[in-house]
Amino acid sequence: MLAWQEQVQQVMLDTGIVGKSNSLADIVKTVHRDLMSGRGENASANFRIPANRRMVAETLMQFQNGHRPGDLWHFVTPDYRLSSIWVQLKSGDNRNMSRVKKAVDAFVANYPPPVPMKVQWFGLTYINVVWQEKMVTGMLQAFGGSFLVVFLLMMILFRSTLWALLSMLPLTITIGAIYGAIGIMGKDYDMPVAILSSMAIGLAVDFAIHFLVRGRVLFADHHSWQRTCPVVFDEPARAIARNIIVIAVGFLPLVLAPLVPYKTVGIFLATILFVGGLTTLLLLPALVKIFEKRLFAPKPAVSPACDPTYCSFAAASVVGTVALTLHQYITIGWGTIAWMSVVAILLLESACAMVSRSKKCTVPVTQKNTKGEEE
Repeated sequence: MLAWQEQVQQVMLDTGIVGKSNSLADIVKTVHRDLMSGRGENASANFRIPANRRMVAETLMQFQNGHRPGDLWHFVTPDYRLSSIWVQLKSGDNRNMSRVKKAVDAFVANYPPPVPMKVQWFGLTYINVVWQEKMVTGMLQAFGGSFLVVFLLMMILFRSTLWALLSMLPLTITIGAIYGAIGIMGKDYDMPVAILSSMAIGLAVDFAIHFLVRGRVLFADHHSWQRTCPVVFDEPARAIARNIIVIAVGFLPLVLAPLVPYKTVGIFLATILFVGGLTTLLLLPALVKIFEKRLFAPKPAVSPACDPTYCSFAAASVVGTVALTLHQYITIGWGTIAWMSVVAILLLESACAMVSRSKKCTVPVTQKNTKGEEE
């Protein structure tokens, strides 16, 4: 068991991240060297684990006869059923701790201990790793689920896949720009940033909803985006711009707060509002102009569920949301979830195809009889 423990320490040292490690094996090797040769010519050869239990027991007894016998229980319990390895990393970076853990886990999987045992990690750096995984991975999954839910709500609101995709653009660009800037500046992904990432979804999509809904209502009166755009940029766009300015400026005083998290909240929310609003007022009108014919094309008087594209996007969004939620609360690997999601999407796609060919989704064709009357 001591020899296996020594191998684990060597695996950690081979990563180049661990500066030093101490264990019961080191105590045994050090005392054995001092008993056999001290620091003489054979010191390096005797710096090893003895070949039998009696010699190991002798080294431990000699250590307990020293000035600090209680130090032995820092590395092993008195019943010799639990042992620990002290690991000193060259840096406190959580990524380095994760690399060491992966290396040791791989070694334990390939070379299990000689007796059945459970290997556990502990310590402040490892706690930070666990916290990081819970925060970053958990918030990322929650963020992805929220994104899909918002997209699904936009499909229900606009009853159109294209309009829903259009409404998600300001949100997507805002998130990409803000988190890209955070990464370029080298700011840590801390708790305030993680929490505010969810708020970015609601704040950025709010402006797009107001702009597009008002644009659709006004288009019904003017029948052309060229005539509708000036009207949209009168009262609706002015209200959006004022909302951006008032709320963004309202959060900026937090920049002067003494605590760094308050400063992060102030800058982050002001940036979300500014980028999201600017993207809404500049990008959406241009895209509506480009896709005007497809966005405002006359649609059959049937349910949106009869549209195979609409139904497919809705099914994928629902399955993605359920998959992300299951992964957070159930210990299922991504591989299993991926296969289950593929099967669920295929089943829902088949249901969408059947619904689109049903009688309820059949558009009646207007014909004229010999008398010129519509039938």
